[in-house]
Amino acid sequence: MKVVSYTALHYGADYLGWAIRSVIDHVDEHVILYSDVGSHGHQTDRVCPDSRETLYQIAQQAAGDKLRWIDGHWPYEGAQRDAVHEVVPDADVILVVDADEIWPTYPIKFDPQSNSPIFQRHSWRVPIIHYWRSFYRCVLHDPAYPIRIICPKVPESAGTDTTGGVINHMGYAQRAALVEYKQHVHGHKGEWRRDDWFHKVFMANAQRNCHPVGSEYWNPEPVDPWQYMPAFMKDHPYANLEVIG
Repeated sequence: MKVVSYTALHYGADYLGWAIRSVIDHVDEHVILYSDVGSHGHQTDRVCPDSRETLYQIAQQAAGDKLRWIDGHWPYEGAQRDAVHEVVPDADVILVVDADEIWPTYPIKFDPQSNSPIFQRHSWRVPIIHYWRSFYRCVLHDPAYPIRIICPKVPESAGTDTTGGVINHMGYAQRAALVEYKQHVHGHKGEWRRDDWFHKVFMANAQRNCHPVGSEYWNPEPVDPWQYMPAFMKDHPYANLEVIG
């Protein structure tokens, strides 16, 4: 059975290597689909804080000889993500590993037998928690679980289900310069709050109603990150910061 992970990449140096590291021992190959411009439908004249060279070096160090790097331009985010099916048409399982998402210490165990429970569905949503400005404040109850496991050889008619465990989303626990850039190329830019979210919510480290588009669930609370993160994340340079950015 062939298990592949991939990252649709434009920026993300803060956590890319750690995200790859969280799955690399459990996959046969890690594919990077890199674009030097955002594929979310929004362009900007601002320079991305993360260069291709920096991102490549990080990915190479984390994935080693399992890395497969693809440069390209895609008209929209879905096309960039879907390109993985052309790159690895023989994959039995595909893990969607965003650059700011750290998988848990107990990754999904894949039974190599064709009757493994993973193949009862075409795709699987994985619960996700969102860290806010540190490793120690987190949105724990957002019910919007993204699809993060795909079984491409299983018919889409088999549907989607939800796994156990959680993925650690670090998108709002990274450099302020990266978050500021992110808002200019984000897929939800058209829905972005008009209340100067970056300065009045993110930079102010607000603790209520924190989502840049809006969500009643985005109210961070104290968390012990080591209940959710791999132990190696204790070595991350942000692990002991009270406020990141």
